Amino acid sequence: MAKANPKAQWGSVLSRANHAEKYLRWFVDFCPVPIAMFDSNLHYILVSQPWVKMLGIPRLKLVGTSLYESLPRAIAHRHGLERCLSGGQMHYTAEIEIAVRGETSNNFQWDVQPWYTDDGSTGGIIVSSHALAEQQTKLLKSQLAEEIAERQYLEDAFTKIGTAIESANDAICITDGTGQPIYINLAFSDLFAYNLSALQKSTNLQPLFTDVQAAKVIHSAVMHGGTWTSELEMLDHDQQRIPISLKVNPVKSPSGEVIGTTYICTNIRDRKAAEAEINKSFAALGATLEATADGILVLDAIGNIIICNQKFVDLWRIPDRIFRSHDDSHILQYVAKRISSAKYLQNFGKGLSTDENSFEIVELDDGRTLECYSQPQNVLDSCAGRVWSLRDITERLASEALVRASEEKYRLQAEKLEQALQELKSTQSQLIQAEKMSGLGQLVAGIAHEINNPVNFIYGNLSYADTYTSELLSLVEMYRAYYPEPVEAVQAKLEEIDIDFLASDFVKLVGSIRIGAERIQKIVQSLNKFSRSDEEGCKSVDIHEGIDSTLMILQSRLKATPYRPEIQIEKKYAKLPEVECYAGQLNQVFMNLLTNAIDALEEDAQANGIWQIINEKPQWTRKDGKVSKILIQTEILNDAQITDTQRGDRLIIKISDNGNGIPDELRNRLFDLFFTTKPVGKGTGLGLSIAYQIITENHGGKLYFSSEVGKGTEFTIEIPLNQTR
Repeated sequence: MAKANPKAQWGSVLSRANHAEKYLRWFVDFCPVPIAMFDSNLHYILVSQPWVKMLGIPRLKLVGTSLYESLPRAIAHRHGLERCLSGGQMHYTAEIEIAVRGETSNNFQWDVQPWYTDDGSTGGIIVSSHALAEQQTKLLKSQLAEEIAERQYLEDAFTKIGTAIESANDAICITDGTGQPIYINLAFSDLFAYNLSALQKSTNLQPLFTDVQAAKVIHSAVMHGGTWTSELEMLDHDQQRIPISLKVNPVKSPSGEVIGTTYICTNIRDRKAAEAEINKSFAALGATLEATADGILVLDAIGNIIICNQKFVDLWRIPDRIFRSHDDSHILQYVAKRISSAKYLQNFGKGLSTDENSFEIVELDDGRTLECYSQPQNVLDSCAGRVWSLRDITERLASEALVRASEEKYRLQAEKLEQALQELKSTQSQLIQAEKMSGLGQLVAGIAHEINNPVNFIYGNLSYADTYTSELLSLVEMYRAYYPEPVEAVQAKLEEIDIDFLASDFVKLVGSIRIGAERIQKIVQSLNKFSRSDEEGCKSVDIHEGIDSTLMILQSRLKATPYRPEIQIEKKYAKLPEVECYAGQLNQVFMNLLTNAIDALEEDAQANGIWQIINEKPQWTRKDGKVSKILIQTEILNDAQITDTQRGDRLIIKISDNGNGIPDELRNRLFDLFFTTKPVGKGTGLGLSIAYQIITENHGGKLYFSSEVGKGTEFTIEIPLNQTR
């Protein structure tokens, strides 16, 4: 058996392609079987001579007419024919009865398949007809079905291969054994701007290569059965250089002989540009890493070193022989040995999750301290490695320690100064208040003394005046009894002065003078008790007398005014022994607390009430019907009721009012020095602060309060019955 000549085969294919039209005409004229070609509307395009003889209709009368005009019975197979036209069916077989030349009817088998235009769309169908004998029908149908199935499989395969090659992004060219191009796909034409006929003017695709000799070497190597793969620059039709990834494979015949080559060209211009940008970015990254003050180490997912800058090498003082060995495990082992204390860096983050950052302070074996931060590098939701950043903070920590020591020193000094300032302010306020109270006490004592002398003189002479008056009136009555008829002048004088009225009223007048003198004496006594100017030091006193004397002084503020009604005082005094205390200071506390209570009640009354004339009498009215009231309570808290460390019987004094209460935001500052809620000129902010110091510091007691907005405030004084000496 003679060996096939591949060159002759490829040449005959080319020859047939160049004479396709002539071959087609010969085929139609001399085809031994009836064949007809129809367009998409089932109009005749070409018919063979046997088809003309089968129908008995001249060719010119058939071309351009419809299939159903020449063969009306074909309408029964309309659906099958239309499926072939639409591309839904690659092959259709049917039996049809045809009257040959208008005479007897015979059965024919039709084989129908579509034909395609250059753009791949269905152009129409081709129908071949075969006469059938009845006894052969079943056998032929079976054989025909097998042939149709095989042909359909091959057609599908070729269609898929052709579609894949044409739709490929890579440029593909097929050459014959001489290097002559016989096929190029659309991507190849677009990439190099050549058509097939232009390339066929040369061999081995020489116009595409910058080096013609390279084209020959590649063709020769592949024709000997090898493959060629490389990256190089090739030329397009305008002689522009294109970076190409080239792969050349041999095309072999069924016998294994190389009969051609396949060139697969991939445009890598974008990849080259991306690589250039990546290289530029890596260069910039390298410069940045070297310029940073931190040591940088980048490890991949399995612990290999990707990048480490010179600062990292210097930081860990890695010997040159170890670093230049490029042994990643050796370098990392050296780093791990230098660590004396670390949580994550010791094992280079093996205990961390893939999305977890870390920060720690690392102690080295030479006493240095590093600040270590790590961050995972994730690509497409998978961990690609971890970046470690390290900085030597030994000097910084030493500086911070010095700064902290200095800050602590200055803080202590500041605290001492602040304490001294507070003590100075407290002492100043106490001195101011003491001076005020001293001056007030001296003033009160002086006034009381000056009033007391004339009042005592008046009160002391009232008894004599009373005796003398009685004797004189008795004498007058005696004269009237013994001389009922006085002289005219005396009688006129008696009538003028109304001696009877004068006698009775003069006694009453002396009694009124006595009552007034006694009242003045009580006021003087209250002033003396309040000021305690005649007492010094800590003495046992009657607390109730101090409270009452304070209320006596404040009597004018308790009476009704144009702005409020009378303030009622309710006392609930327990039976108290004499209490050892600084009476003058304690009276000052009572004065401050009662004054604040009166101020609160005045403010509440002014905001919620008004004087009105009712039944021709002025009355104070307010919607809530509240009556301004101050409640003063005293009691003894015995030893069994005390829960804190201060044991012994204690005196409790409660002074409460039913005013508006104290807002929450002001309660923490109530005892602060110079803090006041009163208008300028009315309050100094010293009263409660001084009271708090008198109770807590001078008497070893407590001063506290409870308040409810809208219901009132209660201040509680708690002091021991006996002061510790």
